Amino acid sequence: MDQRPPQASPPHHRPFFLPSRPYLFKGHSTAYTISCLLLLFSFLLLLHFLTPLQPFLLLRIARSHDSHPDTACDYTFGRWVWDEGRRLDAYTEDCPFLDPGFQCRRNGRNDSSYLYWRWQPHGCDLPRFNASEMLERSRNGKIIFAGDSIGRNQWESFLCMLAKAVQNKSSIYEKYGNPITKHKGFLSMVFHDHNLTVEYYRAPFLAAVGRPPPASPDHVRAAIHLDALHWQCKRWIDADVLVLNAGHWWNEKKTIDA
Repeated sequence: MDQRPPQASPPHHRPFFLPSRPYLFKGHSTAYTISCLLLLFSFLLLLHFLTPLQPFLLLRIARSHDSHPDTACDYTFGRWVWDEGRRLDAYTEDCPFLDPGFQCRRNGRNDSSYLYWRWQPHGCDLPRFNASEMLERSRNGKIIFAGDSIGRNQWESFLCMLAKAVQNKSSIYEKYGNPITKHKGFLSMVFHDHNLTVEYYRAPFLAAVGRPPPASPDHVRAAIHLDALHWQCKRWIDADVLVLNAGHWWNEKKTIDA
């Protein structure tokens, strides 16, 4: 009988262990990936603040539309754009409620480029201001501006914008008979036909300002109490709309060196 050649026994399979070096490589790969992500984030950050591209805004818009497709537009989220086709004509410097110090053109400003900037929300359009509609929506209400001279400028501009829709300008008056020009404290303008009050309170820090603590140095003339609002804040409680503005005064020149 033919004998079959003896079969070789299968080789003994030993378990194979990866050396520890690949794990070191994995750690280096993770660090490399993190470095690349940080570099990409830094690049996007530069684009966001130094160019008109603003990639982070695009990401936020996409996320907001995906998660809330039916939500109303957020007018606070946007930027200023130049638009020669929509010149600002909400009011002129002939407005009787405009302080002479805020009349730019009559005080020597020659350019008119500021009239062509408008606010463009992201993902929607902001309707043009309609004074008649605003008066009707604000009927029987109270709108308050509180803050520094920038807030006062906004208050006067708002008065002039509303007044364009009022035929009888004498129906708009200061509640206590105070003049607007060079007046400090607070002013309360009444739109009689709509029972609307639009007020301004001068409170540059919004916080209370009073006497310095005992034993203070001689050069300290006053103290800002961060734990208390301005003493006239009790008049703001019943406001339907409250507009605050005070950031311009929070600097060394107007606090420590004042």
